[in-house]
Order: sequence, then structure tokens, then C-alpha cells
Amino acid sequence: MSGALSLSLLGSYKTAVFVPSLVLDLDAANYSAVPVNGSTIAGTGAYPITVLNPTPRISWSSDNSGVFRVTTASSTNFMTFGPDFSTSTQAYTVGMAYKWNGVTAGRLLNANTASPDFLMGLWGSGTARMNIAFAGTFIGSSSDVADTAWHFIWFTCTGTVSATRSKSYIATSTAPTGTYGTGSGNGGFDGLRLFGRFVNSTTSSEEVDADIGFVKVWNGELTLAQIQAEYATYQARFGY
Repeated sequence: MSGALSLSLLGSYKTAVFVPSLVLDLDAANYSAVPVNGSTIAGTGAYPITVLNPTPRISWSSDNSGVFRVTTASSTNFMTFGPDFSTSTQAYTVGMAYKWNGVTAGRLLNANTASPDFLMGLWGSGTARMNIAFAGTFIGSSSDVADTAWHFIWFTCTGTVSATRSKSYIATSTAPTGTYGTGSGNGGFDGLRLFGRFVNSTTSSEEVDADIGFVKVWNGELTLAQIQAEYATYQARFGY
């Protein structure tokens, strides 16, 4: 596991503190068009990105310094990318800026496999829901009705068994001041898929229309202060 170690002085003892590294940064601000299928992500992390867009339904817009956009949901238009963080001992943080486009209720950021089942952001349960964090169980509310404003969400996992192993944080116009939900569950994910739930390599179910500003993955649990710093970096870009 890569990452940075910093030393903090406590009395006469030095304590090593692991600082998570950003291992994936899929940011639409780094693009001027939809990514080329099979290309390396134009940001941190040398992960290839699969882009299936035959219709096409996924577009790029210069809004908010760059977003990936779906306005008409489709089961055959989606992106896949990212690391295998499916082990129960893997600590991680996933952060995302997203906006529902108000038409089709479905799943936004998902695992790129049938199992483990991982979900963030939007979910269709008859009514479109937002602020969703799911990794084997919901971490926080699963009943917030979706609106069409920009939202930030972060999902963290410690990688160790505890009642607060997983945490979610959400924000719109103000930075998070604490967790939105905590729980002991962690299914993790083996790769990620945007704009639908995994069925197979060419098809999704529960497709959704939405804008994505970025998806970021760290190889450890960010603290609340670090998440607040992330919010401060990006809030103006998304109108806050």
C-alpha cells in the first residue's frame, strides 16, 4: 500500500501517522471531450477507463469547469475504471461531486461487478434518492428525495472491524461538520461503474441521468478535517 508517513511529536515520542494517497482522480476538468475508450485516466492513477457510449448518451460539457453528462439514461452507455478494493481489510475513501438531471431514477456510482455491491450518490427506489452510501448495508439515510442541485459525498472505510468502520459525509452549500452516517458494513468494490448497475461487460441496469464533476479514490480513510479541505477546494466550482 502506497501512502505518506508523517511524524507527530507527542511528549518525547514520535508517532508515525499514515496519510492516505490519492490513487485515482477522474475529473472532468481534465478533459475537453468524453474520454477515449481504453485510454488512461487523465489525472492521478494510471487506470484505464472503459467508455461504452454507442448511442451516444454520455457527453462532456464545460459547465462547472468540466462535467460528464447523461441527460437520457441508457443501459448501454456507461464508464468503468478504478482499483480492486474488495478486500475487507482495505481502507479507502471515495469522493464525488454529482448532480441529478431530474428524469430517470437509478444508480450513479457502482461497483463494476455483481458482488460486492457498492453504491454512492443516486439510487432509484420508485423515487430518486440521493446522499446514498451503500457497501453491504446503507451508511446513513436511504430515503432522501433527490433534487437537482450539486452535491458532494465522501464514503470512508477504516479497513478494520468496528461499529463505525464505514462513514459517509455529505455537503452542498456548507462543508460537512460531522458524519452523515456510520456503520459496520463494508462490501468494498472491484472497480467502479458510472451511470448504472453492473449486469455484464456491455450492459447496466438501473441506469440514471446525471452530471459528474469528479470521482476520487484514496487508499485510506480521510479525516473530517481533510474532507473539509476537499470541500473548500471545490465548493466555488460547483456554485457554493
